[in-house]
Amino acid sequence: MNRPRLRYRVSIVATVGLAIVWMMLWGELTIGAAVFGLLVALLIQIAFPLPDVPELESFRPIGFARLVLVTLGGLTVSSFQIAAKVLAFWRPTRNAIIRVPLRSSSTFITVITAELVSLVPGSVAVDAGAGWIVVHVFDASDAAAIERARAKVRSTEATVLRAFGTPEDRALLRRPEPRTQEER
Repeated sequence: MNRPRLRYRVSIVATVGLAIVWMMLWGELTIGAAVFGLLVALLIQIAFPLPDVPELESFRPIGFARLVLVTLGGLTVSSFQIAAKVLAFWRPTRNAIIRVPLRSSSTFITVITAELVSLVPGSVAVDAGAGWIVVHVFDASDAAAIERARAKVRSTEATVLRAFGTPEDRALLRRPEPRTQEER
């Protein structure tokens, strides 16, 4: 098996994050808990090295905050939309499975986008690959609804790129959106 070699690396963000989790688990906000939390965080990173993920190197806190807010807003709005459609049982719903091309071919960006698409009610990521996602869409009654679903997935990817994307990935946001074969 030919795996990439793991190297010992310590991330400041991971160290602080793990120390905060440690203090939350202990339920104490003391200097001793903070110091011991930092030591445990360093030990964890040395004992269990992770492969390099370039997108984590370019983590943007403001972009991440926006990602959280947009996702929470999407959860709220779509929950009410799905409830209204389910309660309108006399109107049949038509579902669709669509393939959405993404801007980035990064596995990390694709996975985060697929997870967020599945998290928000009304759509589920069925399959994904380098630069595309297949999504099951609830109540895709016409071509406009399908196009709105595609736009929603692309918007989610753009928000993920702003939070985690490398500079090269963020440059993709200035290019025109990729098109599906049906759109050509």
